[in-house]
Amino acid sequence: MDRRQFIGSSAATTVLGGAAEATLASGAAQAAAPPRGGAKIAFDPTHARNPELGRKLPLNRDRAHAVLEELDLDGLIALRPHNVYYLTNTTTTLTAFGEEYPAFATFARDPGQPSFLVCTNGNTWETSNGEREVPPVITFSGPANWQEYVNASPETLRVEPVSAGKKAKGNAVRAGATLTAREAGWKRAQETYLPNSAGSPEWALVHALRQSGLVKGRIAVDDMRIAWLLQRIGFDGVTIVPGDNVFRRIRHVKSPQEIELLRVAQRITQDSALAAMHALEVGMTFQEFRQRLFAEAASRGGDPGFVLLGVTQGLLPDGVVTKGRSYMLDCSTHFKKYQGDFARTISIGEPSAEAMKRFKAQQAGREAAFAIIKAGVPFRTVEQTAREAMVKSGMPPELPTIVLHSIGLQHGDDPSRLDVPFSVRGDLVLEENMAVTLDLPYIEIGWGGGHNEDMLRITRNGYELMNDPGDALVIV
Repeated sequence: MDRRQFIGSSAATTVLGGAAEATLASGAAQAAAPPRGGAKIAFDPTHARNPELGRKLPLNRDRAHAVLEELDLDGLIALRPHNVYYLTNTTTTLTAFGEEYPAFATFARDPGQPSFLVCTNGNTWETSNGEREVPPVITFSGPANWQEYVNASPETLRVEPVSAGKKAKGNAVRAGATLTAREAGWKRAQETYLPNSAGSPEWALVHALRQSGLVKGRIAVDDMRIAWLLQRIGFDGVTIVPGDNVFRRIRHVKSPQEIELLRVAQRITQDSALAAMHALEVGMTFQEFRQRLFAEAASRGGDPGFVLLGVTQGLLPDGVVTKGRSYMLDCSTHFKKYQGDFARTISIGEPSAEAMKRFKAQQAGREAAFAIIKAGVPFRTVEQTAREAMVKSGMPPELPTIVLHSIGLQHGDDPSRLDVPFSVRGDLVLEENMAVTLDLPYIEIGWGGGHNEDMLRITRNGYELMNDPGDALVIV
């Protein structure tokens, strides 16, 4: 929909009523009081079991090629997990293990050159299942002759170690067994990749760069440790430049696959937040609420993100939920690494006249900003419009902190300025197929707070609201 208007604050208040006394299911019998949080959580497999969600690479290829051309870069190397996922549709097992170098991804500016996922041999079992699009894989194991590299000279380090994978037999296969299609794929994966694996992660990366024609030129990396890894083994024909901002530039405009994943992430976030708000009760701690919200997200196929509940930085002023308070709730849950971002105002009991005045002023700011949002409008114009409308409608000018930001694999996908050595947001302009949220919090220590945040896909003439506008004020 284009230029969608807010449905009006007169219809934006709902009374949720008291939370039920039933407790969450628990695996351990305890003598302590039953946990807070209302009714039992129901499992919803709708999104988790949809095979089409996440099947295609999230990468916006055309934009990636255009950005690299504009910046005179020959390729990209990713190490940070969200960028590896962006280029390969894969989060490797070693990522969850917390390994320093769990996987790499490469991308060449030349469309005729291949891009690669660089990962362990074991991870090819997962990629061989054929459940989604994945680029070609180059694997690594450990060095079989590592003793030869103890206090090694620079000349020795330029020689690739013998891969332990070349000598490994892999996991056992039952003789005479009729294998399922997946099991056959696992067997084929270890037979294919083990004998051809590199002796270390950096040497596997070198293999990928050589096969992509990236042995010279300028390559942007999202982690400068990559430069050290390559230089240490003498792969110094390329110029490595900092590239976190380059990845952000590419990710700023979303592919259709990304838009769909963001829709699901936002739906899970909103549904989980509303369910958790229904379970709010006086005396609940922040940790109890956080557990409830993330349990709701997990039941819907989502992963934990962040939760801000209360006032500044999402903290409860009294340590527990207290009657008579006005709180902000700002939260995110993730789906296949893509982040939702949703916020509402909560009143514990009937809101005071002052709370209602501030809430209505916030909604006036939302309406004014949403009325001008479309491709071509500067971010700062949207923020300034919202602020002016809020203050004009009675919001004390020192309370609101208004930020328009993109959303995707990071809470802020926005690139920074390139002409300063610090992280300073550039003079950004809305573009078609950006996904953004407008933060509208108003916070006063000693009084309370409120918030409103929805996700939008920018269109040429307006926007698509990617979640239900629902009720902007929730009264518990």
